[in-house]
Order: sequence, then structure tokens, then C-alpha cells
Amino acid sequence: MKKIRGIKIDGDFVFLNPHHFDVLRIKEGEKVKVLLPDGNFAVGEVIDEKSKKAKILEIIKPIEKKVKITCAIPLLKKEKTEKTVEFLSLIGVEEIIILISQRGEVKPPKDKQEKIKERLKRISLENSRISGVKTPKIEKFMKLEDLAQLDFQEKIVFWENSSQKITKEIIEKIFSKSENLIFAVGPEGGFAEEEIELLRKFSWKDFTIGEKILTSELFPVYIASIFDFFAP
Repeated sequence: MKKIRGIKIDGDFVFLNPHHFDVLRIKEGEKVKVLLPDGNFAVGEVIDEKSKKAKILEIIKPIEKKVKITCAIPLLKKEKTEKTVEFLSLIGVEEIIILISQRGEVKPPKDKQEKIKERLKRISLENSRISGVKTPKIEKFMKLEDLAQLDFQEKIVFWENSSQKITKEIIEKIFSKSENLIFAVGPEGGFAEEEIELLRKFSWKDFTIGEKILTSELFPVYIASIFDFFAP
């Protein structure tokens, strides 16, 4: 079934993107999977080739996991942060929090934070639609001291100096008893030891992934993909 973007909903009907319609050579009577303007998908049957109009037969809700995963990612240089958000949105997470930490290289003022946030939300919307998952919320720029106090059933921070390596057994145990979790990843310089101590005071558990070295923009994507695999 061909996939195509819908540009306007009119009751039980949707008008399809004219350019995509022609490129895909869609014909009257053909059934297509339509990306609706509200972020949902639908199965539609083309009823008018000239006006690019299809009748909506079925609404398909975005894919959601039972365990809600929130990611706290470091604010990096523009392209790096955007790439992280792009791939996290393709995988599918509940929320992305932009973390401003001690060793972070980018610390924009409040007015610039809003502009960055709006751009990241657009990137997230576009990419979550591609894979059919729920669009992650991106509402918060947060300092570590505020992040520490958030209420989640499981709170995990990845730190290269941690004495405990994350394992398959640990991940399975976490998902067997939790409905929501948050994980945090630091900037290129990692978290300072005092930041980890602060997080521990608020019941965060710190782990390492071992000797593997990943960039700060790839690390959250790597962890999210592993968690997504194990999440029910």
C-alpha cells in the first residue's frame, strides 16, 4: 500500500498531496495509507483522481509502548541536537527533555531556548510521522538540579565512571516493574562527579555501557533503541 501525505481533512474525506499523488501514480479506486495533518494515519480509498480526494476508511493510531520512556539529552551544537531529536523521534519516546548541565558547551538565553524548542518540535513531528509512532513531547529546557527532582518510577543516568554496567538482565528487570522511566545522557565532557552525587540523592541509578565510546549525539539514540527493543 502506497503512503502519501494528506493536506486537508473534510469530514470523512481527505485531500492528498498533489505532487506525491502524481509521482506515485495513484489511481482512482486505489487504497493508500495517508498521513493526516493531525499526525494520525488512515487507510483511504481514492474516489476522485482529479481533485486528489480520498474517502477515509480507517483511522490508524500512532504506535505507543506500554512503558513510557523519557530522554534527557544534552544541548549540543545545532546540527548535533537536531540529529539526536530526529532519530529519537523515529524510534519513538514519550518525551525529550533538553538538559543544560555543568559541562555543556551550549547555554542559550531564554528567548533563544524558545526558538530552538519550536524547531526541534517540528523536526520531531516530521520524523515520528515517518515511522508511525507517537510524536515525543518537547516542552522543557531543564537544569540538572531540576531534572534530579522529577518523579519517575525508574531514573537512570549514564556515566562513564559508574561502577555498574547496564546489562540485559537489569533492563528486563526495570521493564518488568515500571510503567515509566527517564534516562539522562551528559554532554561531550560527561557529567561532573558532583552532578552524579546530586542525582543519587534523588534516587537516580548510574550505569555505564562499558568500554564502548559514543558521541553525545549518538548515545541517547543508542540507549533509546535498546530500551525500545525490550519495552513491552
